[in-house]
Amino acid sequence: MMGKIHLSDIFNQALVGYQQSHRMSVQQHRACRSILACRTGKLGYQVWKCNQCAEQKRIGCSCRDRHCPRCQEKVTQDWVEKQSKQVVTGGYFHLVFTLPHELNVLAQHKPKVVYAALFTSVWQTMQKFTANRHGRDSQLGMLSVLHTWGQNLGQHIHLHCLVPAGVLNREQRWCEHKKCYLYPVKALSAVFRGKMIALLVEKGIDTNTLHLPKKWCVYAKQSLHSTKMVLRYLARYTRRGMMSESRLLSYSNDQVRFKYKDYRDNKHKVMSLTTHEFIRRYLLHVLPKGFMRIRYYGFLANACRQKKVASIQKQQGFAQKKMAREDQIPQSVAWPCTECKLGHLTLMTIILPILSIKSFINTT
Repeated sequence: MMGKIHLSDIFNQALVGYQQSHRMSVQQHRACRSILACRTGKLGYQVWKCNQCAEQKRIGCSCRDRHCPRCQEKVTQDWVEKQSKQVVTGGYFHLVFTLPHELNVLAQHKPKVVYAALFTSVWQTMQKFTANRHGRDSQLGMLSVLHTWGQNLGQHIHLHCLVPAGVLNREQRWCEHKKCYLYPVKALSAVFRGKMIALLVEKGIDTNTLHLPKKWCVYAKQSLHSTKMVLRYLARYTRRGMMSESRLLSYSNDQVRFKYKDYRDNKHKVMSLTTHEFIRRYLLHVLPKGFMRIRYYGFLANACRQKKVASIQKQQGFAQKKMAREDQIPQSVAWPCTECKLGHLTLMTIILPILSIKSFINTT
């Protein structure tokens, strides 16, 4: 029986062979290099020391690449702790806007165009419905996260949106949404389709040759009222990568086995892929350089979020200190010492690798 499997184990064994028969983009090469170097010492070491027995341990530095599954847990925790101070009470709606699979090939060739159009079309759709219901000067808030994968690592492009249940009106007063749903799903779907196609046409893409379906999928989940549940959703849908390493079951020269959930019958199953097909599917979701997969809109936009959320919380009679004390996800404690079993390991220093002249020139 295999021990814990890391993605780097599979890459170390099969990536060279994969590169001989498959083309890779610059970003895919960079992601692979980062994943292979993560926690190996190539990026340097962290020196940890026990506060009781003076035991020292050296741990390889993380690559911090957003496509590396080993680097997401700490980043997720830090991000959620920051977001916990800016949660609006009164509920959130969770909506999912999905692109039809007929656009998958176009997304592989022009990912920035398709992904940017997806973000813009969804926000324009939400703005249109908000203006119709609350007036043109009302302002909605939205946090949106791009996912390009399904549970089986296949291409499944969709946008998760978390929307506070309320708007700011012209006078900047908070108007809470009282209904159990935000907007009609069928109407959202029709407007979303029209705006997405219009944006693609603006970029010079002939959508008539794509044979797009008439009905597009928009899914809405019921309102989330618990602050803890909202934070759990924030962590689940924002910083989660395409695959957790806990889902990997085994691998060999020819095959990779992993767990996945089949949403058609809501059952957990095991999938077997050839090693090269597994790598191809994983690298399919490497984003273009500099592309932001998490975006904020309306009163949650980065430029005004802190001020406007504070104003909303004040109108709600919401005590920020109380929320931070009761609902904030606790920070991780220092690692317990495995030698004396009494003390805890604390970070003492970081030893950086010595760069060769050639690598130094390349990085500068």
